[in-house]
Amino acid sequence: MRTRKLGSCFAGMLATGLLIGTAGSGQAAEAATGAKPAASVQTLTGSAKAAAYPKVYLNTVVNQWTHWTPDWYDSTHAGWLYAGSNYFYCIKEGVYYTDNGRKSKYWLLTDDDSGNRNVYVSEVYLDQWGWDNVYSLLDYC
Repeated sequence: MRTRKLGSCFAGMLATGLLIGTAGSGQAAEAATGAKPAASVQTLTGSAKAAAYPKVYLNTVVNQWTHWTPDWYDSTHAGWLYAGSNYFYCIKEGVYYTDNGRKSKYWLLTDDDSGNRNVYVSEVYLDQWGWDNVYSLLDYC
């Protein structure tokens, strides 16, 4: 049985200073000073999303499509991730995918070999060691 270690994205955002402000804080600051405060960051987007997590290198066993969202649909195809040693940032629940004798609903966030950043691949193509250890190595995003 594989154990799943799902880390805290919230803690990662706090540690990197990416979670700033609270709801309504801008209105209070404006009322107190008369000046509009700078916009606070509420969510992670673009390269900041991946920057919140360390790179973890795992081996993949096939060349595979990457996707903009954690699913296998043709419409979300982004580019290619080639077999071999690849880095991953975090793991996310998405659409179930079955191949390579495995079935999983978890997708790994990475940058692909086509130059696309923040794309997903299914975990089913990890080598056996990666498949057995991915949840103890990657945080949940």
